[in-house]
Amino acid sequence: MKCDEGRPACLRCVSTGRVCDGYGIWGGGGNFYGHRESSVVSKDGSITPWPPTGVSILAQNAEESRYFEWFKCRTSKKLAGPFRLTFWETLLFQASLNEPAILHAVLTLSSVHKKGVLDSTDQSRNADPPDEHEQFMLQHYLKAIHHLQPHFEARDKPAIRVALITCLVFVCIEFLRGHFETAQTHLDNGLKVFRELQIPSDVDHGVINLKSSAESTDDWLVEAFCRFHFQVELFKQTYRHTCTFVQPLASEPLITVFRFAREAWKILERLFNRIFYLTELCRKHRVSNHFSTELPSGLVRLHQRIQEELDQWLHTYEVSVKDMQGQDSDGFVRRILCEYHTMAGIMADASLRPDDESVFDSHTERFVFLTNQSAYMWKTRRSAHQDNPLPGRISSMARSIIDMGWIPPLYYTALKCRVHRIRLHAIKLLESACHIEGIWDSNVAACITRKVMEIEEKDFYPLTDAADDFTLCSSPEAHDLSLPTLPQANRIHEVKVILFDRPTDSVFFFYRQKQISAEWKEARVSIGSG
Repeated sequence: MKCDEGRPACLRCVSTGRVCDGYGIWGGGGNFYGHRESSVVSKDGSITPWPPTGVSILAQNAEESRYFEWFKCRTSKKLAGPFRLTFWETLLFQASLNEPAILHAVLTLSSVHKKGVLDSTDQSRNADPPDEHEQFMLQHYLKAIHHLQPHFEARDKPAIRVALITCLVFVCIEFLRGHFETAQTHLDNGLKVFRELQIPSDVDHGVINLKSSAESTDDWLVEAFCRFHFQVELFKQTYRHTCTFVQPLASEPLITVFRFAREAWKILERLFNRIFYLTELCRKHRVSNHFSTELPSGLVRLHQRIQEELDQWLHTYEVSVKDMQGQDSDGFVRRILCEYHTMAGIMADASLRPDDESVFDSHTERFVFLTNQSAYMWKTRRSAHQDNPLPGRISSMARSIIDMGWIPPLYYTALKCRVHRIRLHAIKLLESACHIEGIWDSNVAACITRKVMEIEEKDFYPLTDAADDFTLCSSPEAHDLSLPTLPQANRIHEVKVILFDRPTDSVFFFYRQKQISAEWKEARVSIGSG
């Protein structure tokens, strides 16, 4: 249903009980237009310790209590992913039981997750008309938007904090629903609020450190927004990046041991942001200097510093592996950390030559490492999950997370490694998955990378059909790596995916194939089963 853009509410959506997808909570469209109830906001902006006043609200409604219990026992534990944020573990629980807007947003998220999990195990449910889960979701989405209105009108810090927490939950909701464009709009607006309210105090290689209050809740919010922002930047797979990132003001001390996996991840995330920044600066320099190969000494020093910090990270990780084993019995988290560190090393090396795709030819061993690590995880998880993926574009909600997992390294390998056997291995692993990781959809990633491989290779490798028949848990042999090198003229430099706002049967993406200044070409791929 198309939004009629009526104000103060879209009549088409309201009349059918739907949440307006027109322009959402940030003004118009889906905003509730009826009587506004008062909201509970602490005067000092603090989050009331457990158990706060919201407990009585849940106790009066058995259905809401059941969905909140699902969120507590299933949604929050599964969706948070391997590198859990304090936002999930503490802030969201406390805030949801103290603020009606956040509570209803959490109940909406719980219903989306629960419906997806049940649909994953019962294919016949997907053809049914809106069931009780979807009706519950629509009802509480509207209630969350309704309770947000007084906070937007107040515009003080406590009110804005509530709006930002709710915004993050909305991002999660839309990711799971496959409404990636709406999710990114929510995220962009949340980041815009941060930049408007906070005062930049320092710029450290593209990372804008923002002053926040002494309250830990602000740091938790900043950390959560940073995580989602990093996802979006990594998803772009172009040489153009947003060079400002919200980060806590406090400088990061030198860590000699990682006590928890999320400590290791936090440093990696910051290094990725610096790599994005360096890549963007190198691109701008080459364009403005007519593709000169000589880089300013400042960029070279920044590159050296990034490489040194990547080496230091690896040393600290190796020292800490034994301590982290007790928190990661199956080794998945450690393998994912190593994958992202390896990918960061490739990206850092490529950042100095953003228009030269041949730089990736020297990283074949690293790409093999990425596919082998993923193949091991695939083999382990396959023995634990014997259920078959659903047909078409339906992703298994039981396997979906909000954080990043193994999809981005495989996607990067399939795009940037031009060794046919390795990139095909990455694509097949993506096709074997059937889930969502935040903005990353395994089905979409698999279809795009296979299309990119077809565009680049064309008929260059005509006799590989027999060699393409390999098992997913196998590693490439020496003869698999001896094929002729793909010509530079064939290679795609950048890929820009058009985010859709609801599950579809196809997706569009644009790409550059010759020079960084070449015009974008358009491609369309059908989304098949994963």
